[in-house]
Amino acid sequence: MTETTPEIKKNSLSRPTLSTPFHVDFEWWKSHDHNWHVYLIGYLCETHRAFFEAEGESQMIDSIDPETGEVTQTDRLMDILTHHCAKEEDFIPMNGTLTDSVFRLFLSNGNNPLSAEEISEFINRPAETILKTLSGPRVYRGIKPV
Repeated sequence: MTETTPEIKKNSLSRPTLSTPFHVDFEWWKSHDHNWHVYLIGYLCETHRAFFEAEGESQMIDSIDPETGEVTQTDRLMDILTHHCAKEEDFIPMNGTLTDSVFRLFLSNGNNPLSAEEISEFINRPAETILKTLSGPRVYRGIKPV
């Protein structure tokens, strides 16, 4: 009789380091929180918040990349949030929670990937704490390694 051993799969996920880039995976977020639009409305400036609260559902609009000229469909709420409201001077409060500050940072920088070290420079928190929080078993607001 031949004994077979089960095939052991290697873990394809490596543990993030201080230099691992993170970003907000909006597809993950949308699939895990059905109220994501309502949540994002809370990040809008007062003028746009009043507009979207009265408007209700968001619509898809054409968005033009200023560097490439490429036209893509984007959610109007996300477009206004990232191109206007997140550019306001006080968008990232200095005394906010770590995960909220990181989320706001990604909204303000166009969701360009940043490492824990880079995030630390923007929000003035220890890179090790940021890494530990973002690389744990819980995913906060869709913030994941790239």
